[in-house]
Amino acid sequence: MKYYVRTTLERKLDETYSQIEYDLLIDKEHKPVESFIKQLELISEENSVLLEDDLILCKNFKQKIEEIINQFPDKIINFFTFPDRFFKTQESQKFLWNQCTYYPKNISKQIALVMKKIKKQKDEIGESLQYDVLEDLALKELDMTHIQYRPCIIQHLDGKSLIGNRDSGRMTIYFIDYLNELNITYEEARKQENRLKLKYKLLETKKERGV
Repeated sequence: MKYYVRTTLERKLDETYSQIEYDLLIDKEHKPVESFIKQLELISEENSVLLEDDLILCKNFKQKIEEIINQFPDKIINFFTFPDRFFKTQESQKFLWNQCTYYPKNISKQIALVMKKIKKQKDEIGESLQYDVLEDLALKELDMTHIQYRPCIIQHLDGKSLIGNRDSGRMTIYFIDYLNELNITYEEARKQENRLKLKYKLLETKKERGV
């Protein structure tokens, strides 16, 4: 298993990244879509986890993520999507967000090739798409589903977006560390009183991290 972190070197990685050994994939030209496609090709030679550089990794992250991957070794796994929604781990055709994703060996190169083709078609008509949207279209063309995993084992950090997305509202209350600290199961997280407790934990994180 290899871990990769996408970055432009403009952010300092949170200290929780020290839990894993990783390679940096640096976008020096600030071309998020083009660099992402190249990076998918690069990581395809082995089972890989691709992370963004604006995350908090949960406690015991490496152990947890590898236990989950062992449950779905041949499936793409998206560990952070629809951050404000409660849902159980599910298989889906709708791919959005790309903060922490597992790609089985040889899969990401296939996706990259289709993304290139779709991007060329969109460029010709003057339509610009974010890379997660392009990936969603590519997965549909390849007829590939993926696992949307819950609870979240990473937390997105709000702050200035470097790719033009929204700068707030990107954090989740369904972060496993919050659940464990409050002794709330994920199933119990749907209850209103527990959602309020989790929201307070999220506010604490924002205050501590200055976001």
